[in-house]
Amino acid sequence: AKSQTAMEAMKAVRPLKSKSDEREYKVIELKNKLQAILVSDPSADKAGAALDVHIGHFSDPELLPGLAHFLEHMLFMGTKTYPDENAYSSLISKHGGRSNAYTATENTNFYFDVVPKHLEDILKLFSGFFTEPLFARSGVEREMKAVHSENTQNLLNDSWRQFQLLKSTSNPKHPFSKFGTGNLQTLGEIPKSKNIDTVAELLKFHKDLYSANIMKLCILGKEPIETLEKYAKTYFSEVENKDVDVPSWKTEPFHPESLGCLYEVVPVKEQRRLSVLWPMPSMRGLYNKKPASLLTHLFGHEGEGSILSALKKRGWANSLIAGLNQECTSFSSFGITMDLTPAGLEKYEEIMNIIFQYQKIVANASDSDWKQIYGECRDVNSMNFRFKGKEDPFDYCSSLAERLHKYDGKDVLSGPWEYKELDINIVREFVKKMNPDNVRVHLISKAFEKKTSLEEKWYKTAYNKRKLDEKTLESWRNPEETKEVYLPPPNEFIATDFSLVSKKEETKGEVKTTVPKKIVDQPGLIAWHKTDNVFFKPKGYVYTSIACPHFFASPRAQVLADMLIKNIEESLAEYTYNADIASLTYSLRLSRKGMQLSVGGYSHKLPVLLFKVAEVIKTVVIQKDNFNRIKEQMSRQYVNFFKAQPYRHALYNQSRCLEMHKFDIQSKIREAKAITYEDLKNFAKSAIDNADIECMVFGNFTELKAKDIVAKLKDTLKCEPLPRSQRLQLRSVQLTPGTTFFTQLKGYNEEDVNSSICNLYQVGKETYPKLARLSMLGHLIRNPAFDQLRTKEQLGYSVFSTPSSSLGNLNLLIIIQSPVKGSKYLDSRIEAFIAMYRKELLEMKENTFEANKLALITKKKQKDKKMSEEARRHWGQIAHQEYKFDKIEKEVAELEKLTRKDIVEFYDTYLSMSPTRAKLSSQVFGKDRPVGVEEEMPKDSGTSKVNLPAVPEDTTKQVKIDDFDEFVSSMPMSPCYLR
Repeated sequence: AKSQTAMEAMKAVRPLKSKSDEREYKVIELKNKLQAILVSDPSADKAGAALDVHIGHFSDPELLPGLAHFLEHMLFMGTKTYPDENAYSSLISKHGGRSNAYTATENTNFYFDVVPKHLEDILKLFSGFFTEPLFARSGVEREMKAVHSENTQNLLNDSWRQFQLLKSTSNPKHPFSKFGTGNLQTLGEIPKSKNIDTVAELLKFHKDLYSANIMKLCILGKEPIETLEKYAKTYFSEVENKDVDVPSWKTEPFHPESLGCLYEVVPVKEQRRLSVLWPMPSMRGLYNKKPASLLTHLFGHEGEGSILSALKKRGWANSLIAGLNQECTSFSSFGITMDLTPAGLEKYEEIMNIIFQYQKIVANASDSDWKQIYGECRDVNSMNFRFKGKEDPFDYCSSLAERLHKYDGKDVLSGPWEYKELDINIVREFVKKMNPDNVRVHLISKAFEKKTSLEEKWYKTAYNKRKLDEKTLESWRNPEETKEVYLPPPNEFIATDFSLVSKKEETKGEVKTTVPKKIVDQPGLIAWHKTDNVFFKPKGYVYTSIACPHFFASPRAQVLADMLIKNIEESLAEYTYNADIASLTYSLRLSRKGMQLSVGGYSHKLPVLLFKVAEVIKTVVIQKDNFNRIKEQMSRQYVNFFKAQPYRHALYNQSRCLEMHKFDIQSKIREAKAITYEDLKNFAKSAIDNADIECMVFGNFTELKAKDIVAKLKDTLKCEPLPRSQRLQLRSVQLTPGTTFFTQLKGYNEEDVNSSICNLYQVGKETYPKLARLSMLGHLIRNPAFDQLRTKEQLGYSVFSTPSSSLGNLNLLIIIQSPVKGSKYLDSRIEAFIAMYRKELLEMKENTFEANKLALITKKKQKDKKMSEEARRHWGQIAHQEYKFDKIEKEVAELEKLTRKDIVEFYDTYLSMSPTRAKLSSQVFGKDRPVGVEEEMPKDSGTSKVNLPAVPEDTTKQVKIDDFDEFVSSMPMSPCYLR
C-alpha cells in the first residue's frame, strides 16, 4: 500500500498561472481530505489566508433561519486555546491586518491578512475556529443582537428586499426560499417558544456539517511552498473529516407557480426597474466553455444594435445589466435588469417584445457568428489573464478558497479567464430556455404604492403577483421584427500591440525613477509623466483635471455641471462600450475643482479613446430626448439620497458644517426640476472655455509620446487659462479648541429606525508629526473601539473609527449606526470609550506599542500591487496640488521616532476632554428616537453582562449648529489654497 505522503504527493497539482504572475502555487490535499492552495510570494508585504466551507444558509434548519450566519459570527468569539473573545481581532489588529467573513447560500468564507512575519501566529489561532471553537454562552445573546442589527440595517435596502422577495416567492420546498440573515425572532424568541435550544442546535450544525472534506483553504505568504505546506498540515490536518456530502436538492427553486408571472413591487427608493429572470441548469461544470459569459456579452451589450441602444432611442431605459443572478451547484438563473424612464414603465410589454426579438436573433445566430463572438471574448480574456496585475492578499485568499469548490485544481487560477472550447449546441440550449413561458418579470416602481395586496414576510415589501395572460405570452413568443436590434459588430478596440517602451531586463542596475516628472509648465497647462519601470505591462493611465470654478458658483451651476457630465457620458455610451469590453475604460466625474477625466487600460489604443472623449467634452451636443431622460434620472438620484443609510446623512451634515461650496440636496432637487433644455445647452457651449488643465501621463509611454498626447489634448480641449482671481478658493472650517459643536436632526428617511452619529475630533493643519501621530492613534484605537462599542455594548452593526483629511485639516472620526439607541446616547458612549481607552494607553506595555508601530510602518511601506495603484497614488498628490511624492517615506520617518508618550500627549490634546480639544458631533435620530433626548443606560441582563465604562463630565463649551451655511460663514477658515 502506498504511504500517506505518497498519496498526498499524487494529488498535488501546480495550477496554470499567468505569464506575468511571479508567485509560486501548489494545490494539495491533506490527510483529512481538506484541499488547500498554497501561494508563495517572496516579495509579499502582506500575508493572508482564507477557509471556505461548502455550507451556507441553504443548510439552515427549517425552524432556525439564519443559523449558518449566526455560526459565522460565533466562530470569532474565542477558541479553547484562545478563550478571549477578542483574541483573534486583537492579534490581527496588533500586527497590521484585517479580518472578515461572509455567509452565502452554499458557502461560508473566513479570511484575513497580516504582516508576513506573523502569518503562522494567526494561522495557529484561526485554525482553532474549525478544530476547537468555544461557543461560549456568554457571547450568544450579544452576537444574536449583532446579527439582528445587521438585518435591521438592511431592512430598507432595496437590493436586500428585492432579493428576498425573489426567494420568498420561489418554491417553498427548495432552500432558495429561506431567509438567510436571521434576527432576534428567528434565532431567539421563536425557538425559545418551541423549546428549541439555539446553542445546542448551533453545536449540532457545526458538528454535523463543518467537515474537512468540504473545506477549501488558501494560505499566502513569503515563505517557500514547503513551509506553507507544513503550516497547512500542522494547523489544519486536525479539522475533523466527517465525509459529509456537499448538500444538494432535487427540487427546482423556481416551480411552475412562480414562472410566467408578473410581480409588481414597491421599492423604498425612487426606482423604476424591469427585472427579467429565467431559471437555468447549473453551469458550474462548464467553465471551459463559458456559455453564461457569452450570453452576458450579448444580452448585456450596450453598443450599437443592442437591446439597451434600441430602448434608449425610444426613451424607455437609462441602463441595463445582464448575467447570472444565481450560480449554485444544482441550478443557476440568468437575468436582465434595466433602469426605466416613466415612458418605459408604461411600455414594459413592448420592452419585453424587444428582449424576445433579440433572443430570437441570438437563437438563430449562425456558426460563423458564434465563432466570431467566442473569438473576441476568448482573446480579450486571454489578454487580461496574460497581463493581469497582482491581487491584494486579503480578497485574493478569499476568492481562491471559494474558487477551489468550483474549478479543478489545475484551473483554479486560469478558470475564470480561459475559454477552451466553443460548444454552440450548449449555448443554443440555454438560449432556448430564455423563453416567455419560463420567465419571471419583476416591475419595480413607486407607482404601485397603495395598490398592492401582498406583503413579503421578512422585509415587509409590498407587491402584487399575477399570471401573464395568454395573449401577452403569445405576442412574446412571436415578437415583431425590427432592424433596431442585431448582433454586435467586430470590436476595433481590442489591443494587438503589446510592445513595451521599458523592459525589465534593460532596467536592471539602473537607479529607477520613482516619481513623476513635470514635462509641461505653461499658463493654464501643467503636465506630468512617468514611464512604468516597475510592472512592465503594456498599460497606461492618463488623468486630467479641468478646473472650472463657475461649476460651484451656486446650486444651479453644480446641477448644470452634473447634467453636462451625464450628457457627455450618454453621447459616448455606444462608442466607449467596445473600449470597455477591451479593458480600456474612462471615467468623467465632478471633482472639487471641476471635471476629472481618467482613461486607463492597454496603451496601444488608449490615446484613441482619450482624444474622442476630450472632443465630446468640448463639443457635446445636448440632445433634447436625452436631456429629458437625464433630467428625470438626476432628480431621482438627488431624491434617493434621503433613502441612503443614516451614517451617510451624518457624514453629509458634517461636511456641510466644514466646507465651503457644499450645497444642500433640497436646493439641488429644486434646481434640477427648474432647469430647461436651453439652460443646459447654453451652459455646455462655454463650460470649459476658461479652465486650467493639469494632467499626468503614466505607464507604457515615453516622455516624447507623453508630450505628444498632452499637446493633442490641449488642442482638443481648447481652454483659455483662468485668471488667478477666478481660481476656486477651497477652505475648511477651523473648529474652536475647548468647544463641542453639534448638529441634531431627525433622519431624512422617516421610516428608518436607525440613528447615527459621526464624531469628528479635529487635529488641525496637516504636518508630518501630526499625520504620524494620527495614523498611529487610528491604528491603535480601531479594534478596541469596535470591540467595546459593537461587540460588548452592542450599539449597532456599523461601528468604525478612522483618521481622515478634509481640505488639508486632519481629523479622527468615530461613527456608529444603531437600531437600538438614539444619537445623544451614542455620543455619551463614545466619550466613555475615549476616557476608558486613555487608561489602556497609559498601561500599554512598550513591546505591545512597538509591535503595533512596526505593523503600521510595514503597512505604510507596502508596495503598489498594480500599475493602477501607483498611478492613483501619484495622481492624488497632483490632483490635491500637494506634490508630496515622498509623503509615505516622510510619514514613516516620523512614525519611527514615535514613543508611547507622544501618543498619550496627542490623545490628551485632541481626544480627551480638555481645553485644547475641538469636536464636531453630527447626530441623526431614527424613527422612534426623539431628537436630542437623553436615554437611560441599559440594565445588565443575564448572559450579556457588560460593565459599562463611566461617561466623563463634559467640561467643553457646547455650541449647537442650526444653520449650516450661517455657521460656515461665521467661523474662521483654514488658510486658503487655490485650485
